[in-house]
Amino acid sequence: MSKTPIIPIEPTAKALIFDMDGTLINTIESHFEAWMVACGKYGVQFTMEYFFTLTGVPPIQISKQLVEKFKMDVDVHQLYTEKEAIVKEKLKDIKLIKPVADLVHQYHGKLPLAVGTGSVRKLALELLENAKLLHLFDHIITSDDVDNYKPHPETFLKCAELMNVSPAYCQVFEDGKLGIQAGHAAGMMVTDVKPYYEQTIWN
Repeated sequence: MSKTPIIPIEPTAKALIFDMDGTLINTIESHFEAWMVACGKYGVQFTMEYFFTLTGVPPIQISKQLVEKFKMDVDVHQLYTEKEAIVKEKLKDIKLIKPVADLVHQYHGKLPLAVGTGSVRKLALELLENAKLLHLFDHIITSDDVDNYKPHPETFLKCAELMNVSPAYCQVFEDGKLGIQAGHAAGMMVTDVKPYYEQTIWN
C-alpha cells in the first residue's frame, strides 16, 4: 500500500481551518446516495458531477435548489427531512480522510484549529465526535452560525475571528469548489485536499 501523502503547511500559517464533509470525513458518497433515494421517490436523479457543484452548500439550501431545478412536486422542508433521515443511517460507518485527519493530530496543541462546515451543527458535532476528532478543535462553525453560506467567506472569517488570527495567516483545507472560493474571498491561504486523497477512500 502506498504511503499516505503529506499535505504541506504554509510557513506563514498561524491557524488551520478545515471543511468537514469530503475534507476530514468521507461523507460525500453517503450524502449523494441519500439524495438519490429521497429524490428518486419524485422521479428525479442527477449525476455525481452535478452534486459536486453543491459541495459546501447547507442541505436545506440543496433541497431548495433541487426542488426548483427539477420542478419537483414536494415541499423543500419535506425533501430535506426525508434525505436527512436516510443519511443518518448511512453515516454510522465513519471513514476518515487520512492525510487530512493526520494534519489535525499533528498540529493539535501547536496551532489553533477550527472546522468551517456547511453542515448543520447537530450533525457536524455528532460526526466529529464519532470520528474521534471533536476534542481536537478549538472552534466549530456550522451553517447554523452564519447568515451567508459558502462561497461567501463568512464561515471562514468567523473561524479566524474566534481564533483571534488575521485571515491572511489562516490556511484553509477544502475539497469543494464553493469552499475554495470562500477561502480565497476571505483572503486566506487555501489548499485543495483532493490531490492528496488516497484512492482507497472511495473504494
